[in-house]
Amino acid sequence: MSQTKQAAAAIATPMGAIAVAGLELVILAAAACTGGWVGSNAPGVPSGWAGALGGGLGLGLAAGVMQLLSTFKASLRELTRTSYSPAAERSMEEPAESLPSHPEDVMDLLTDAAQAGAAHEAAFYSGKVDPAGALLGKRGLWVGVDGTSAMFHLADGAYVYYEKDDSGKHPRHEYSFVAPATRTEPVPVTSMEQVRDLLEQHVTRELKDEPVAV
Repeated sequence: MSQTKQAAAAIATPMGAIAVAGLELVILAAAACTGGWVGSNAPGVPSGWAGALGGGLGLGLAAGVMQLLSTFKASLRELTRTSYSPAAERSMEEPAESLPSHPEDVMDLLTDAAQAGAAHEAAFYSGKVDPAGALLGKRGLWVGVDGTSAMFHLADGAYVYYEKDDSGKHPRHEYSFVAPATRTEPVPVTSMEQVRDLLEQHVTRELKDEPVAV
């Protein structure tokens, strides 16, 4: 809960109590007056008894109203106890995460983060090859190699390779077809049709140990 809401709740609590107390007095006074008026104006009652009857009816009606108000306030207190509280919110929050104490473990986390970042960028910028994002845009199918490169597995020994080049003024995101098992040199790719053709050549020539044509 924000500080503004907390302050509003703190102000609302005493104001609500004052409002209930004031309402209680008004209702009691109205009940007593109503009972007194009814008793004083009851037909057929001698004037000597009218005042006593009015007082008795006023007190009886006020007592009944007091009982109703007590029940109402008990219900109100129950709702207040079960209402929202900042402490309850804090207890429901997930515990704060912390880094491992050993530097080697932290370095492992950093390595994983760098690889995950490269896989994310490979999927994010793949629109230059896969404009529809039908395949290369799927983040979960990329595997980060290091902080600037990632690989997308196509078939046994065949991948789309992503690499970010930071040597220029603006980063360049390059994609190529690689087949390390057949010692094929990376072939730059710019379309999914080109990737399909290269993969077809790879599958055809794989057993002959021949390089994929550029």
